[in-house]
Amino acid sequence: MNTPTSPARHLLVVGGYGVTGSAIVEHMVRQPDWRLTTAARRGAPAQLADGSPAPAHVSVDLLDANTVIRAFSDLREVTDLVFCAYSERETMAASVAPNVAMLEHSLLALKQAGAKLRHVVLIGGGKSYGEHLGHYKTPAKESDGRMMGPIFYNDQEDLLWKRAEQDGFGWTVLRPDGVMGTSLGSPMNILTGVAAFAAISQELGVPLRFPGSLPAWNALHQSTDARLLAQAVLWALSASGARNEIFNITNGDHFRWQQVWPEIAEFFDLPAAAPQPMNLQVQMADKAALWQRIVARHGLQPTPWEQLAAWPFVDGWLNTGYDMVQSTIKIRQAGFHGCIDTHQSIREHLQNLRERRLIP
Repeated sequence: MNTPTSPARHLLVVGGYGVTGSAIVEHMVRQPDWRLTTAARRGAPAQLADGSPAPAHVSVDLLDANTVIRAFSDLREVTDLVFCAYSERETMAASVAPNVAMLEHSLLALKQAGAKLRHVVLIGGGKSYGEHLGHYKTPAKESDGRMMGPIFYNDQEDLLWKRAEQDGFGWTVLRPDGVMGTSLGSPMNILTGVAAFAAISQELGVPLRFPGSLPAWNALHQSTDARLLAQAVLWALSASGARNEIFNITNGDHFRWQQVWPEIAEFFDLPAAAPQPMNLQVQMADKAALWQRIVARHGLQPTPWEQLAAWPFVDGWLNTGYDMVQSTIKIRQAGFHGCIDTHQSIREHLQNLRERRLIP
């Protein structure tokens, strides 16, 4: 029960320790008017990156409805939900059912627990515009017509809107793209993949060569700093202009790998050489022992090699040889003005990884 000094709102972050969830948790835990609980299949860390205790956590298999209902039975005081859980599958078609089920089970379990939701923020992404299919209309806008599925974001949105109408809560869909943060174990974190590739290059004494395609080297791309996304989440939970709206959220600028790559090489004290396209899933398959040698030599946290990066995802990103541009005018006109230079964002996150002893 709330007391006069208790936070007025209780936020549940489902998917609390992926690349997006980690940043959201670290931002929201500092907000005095909010109580925070996280939920995910994996356990929470003992403490957050800044050394503060991790908030209350529920470890639960979100794919099992009855398990979620039991796990959420004590969460009747939850007032708001941020959903950023993700289940990776081999195909887009196969990804629809599990990703919709996790959202459905979360909403159902909170309702059965007696929670009176005020607002739900759903984290979507650029696949809503078909960017995974090839060249797409740019700049992509929230008002663009839907793409033909299978795209699980479409199905999640349909479910969210139906439940919101039935139960009377507000909603916001945020669509980041190319999220960069410092979380490990997330299949959708391009930065840790680039950092791991650079660390291996450093250990082998070879120049840092861009491993993607030449069209991707020159294309105009975009990114969303996970910390910026967290700020947008807090804004969306309370701003009247965010209620029942979809917003693109990126850093506010664009970048080309050919321009940022020399800065990454400099960070690792490596010379940058001409791009050399390669399949990282193949090239990195035998590097686990080499990574353990790096960990031992530099006194790094003993992070398993397989948790550093999902190489098929990194390959996909670094071989996207066309412009990826989403318009962010709508969210700015609605009142959110946060932005960050992407080159600065990359440097800061690499430094964070180094300070946390995750990379040399």
